[in-house]
Amino acid sequence: MDKNGIIQKSKDARREYGQAKANEQEDLSNLSDMIDEATAEPTPKVDVNTKAGENSTINGKKGTSNNPTIPKGYIPIDTATSTWGDGSTAPSQDSVNHGLVIKDEKNNEWVWVPVDSATLATMYEESSDEKTLCGTTGETAVKTKLYSKSITIGTDSNKTRISRTTPGKTSTYREPDLVVGSDGASDDAKDTYYKTILGETGTKEQLAQLFVDEYKEMIESVSKYGGFYIGRYELSEAGVQKDKATLTNTNWYNLYKKCKELNASDKVETRMIWGCQWDVTMNWLISSGAKTSNEVNTDSSSWGNYKGTSVKADDGTTEIKASGRYQKLNTGKTTFTMANNIYDLAGNVWEWTQEAGGTSRRAGRGGCYNLHGSGYPASNRANNSPVSSDFDNIRFSSHFNNKVILDTRA
Repeated sequence: MDKNGIIQKSKDARREYGQAKANEQEDLSNLSDMIDEATAEPTPKVDVNTKAGENSTINGKKGTSNNPTIPKGYIPIDTATSTWGDGSTAPSQDSVNHGLVIKDEKNNEWVWVPVDSATLATMYEESSDEKTLCGTTGETAVKTKLYSKSITIGTDSNKTRISRTTPGKTSTYREPDLVVGSDGASDDAKDTYYKTILGETGTKEQLAQLFVDEYKEMIESVSKYGGFYIGRYELSEAGVQKDKATLTNTNWYNLYKKCKELNASDKVETRMIWGCQWDVTMNWLISSGAKTSNEVNTDSSSWGNYKGTSVKADDGTTEIKASGRYQKLNTGKTTFTMANNIYDLAGNVWEWTQEAGGTSRRAGRGGCYNLHGSGYPASNRANNSPVSSDFDNIRFSSHFNNKVILDTRA
């Protein structure tokens, strides 16, 4: 056999070996899937307008981004634009695109935001090295490898870039992180504020670790369940309910704490929304066809309560707020401000997030009733001091309790 023949045989042998290994890996993967399916706990089924006794789905099949898990203690409800179906199949794609709604027994309402694996990959980054959070050093330094990445909202000429850096850098926005002021002793580093969240025995390092842990839990939950629930309405003293006075004029720490008090069962955590969750919600509005990139990124006047907007009632003709006037409206006052069953993502009041900005700021999104929708559209990101009481509101996100998941009871 000549030299070329030996080389060809060697190549063939390597190719056959590689294919055999690939087939072996595929067989092992398929076997793993079969074992998982055979040993998995059956998913309970829940009917529309019925409270889920355990984490359930509408059809009794595994929860996914397009077959949302309905958490224990919550009730799936139909709306004019989205229905859960009769339970024989997963909800229709059209209903998922229009925003499936659940509520608890106190009438707090939430909308499912689907997040597939490709979208999840746009939310966060996992670094090979740990990043140290601001205000923590030495042996008590708090570190993380997970953090939100920069993202583009929209796909056409009206797209916008939401830029971020890594935790520990104060040059621009990032999450998770502390804000401790230029002196390292302000805002999150002051006992007045971290004790609001942690209680009298808390420390700023514990607050930093809390943010890191909760961010990781959020990412794990979105990955496992294929999405998250967002408050259908802005926050009021009553909760996440329709036609209530928005809860404003209190600082970020009080509102962060309020966010954690609305879960209706031990299978759910309710938290202030992260910036990356706001971003994927904006992209979902665009990809589902609810809004255009222009309406999300350039001018949200056509669907938000802004100073320059004439806001119409549900009938589409009766004016409830004239253009040129600025007036804060009750939560979910009119379907004029609704997109995919979520109210007031554009205008009305600023929405606090957990995102840090600079040395002593937290990010707000979506603009406000005393501004113009052409300057402060739904995707807009601004910032303010977390100790200030003049920032006008927050919106909840919700996800399933990962402690329960680890206990295999989810």
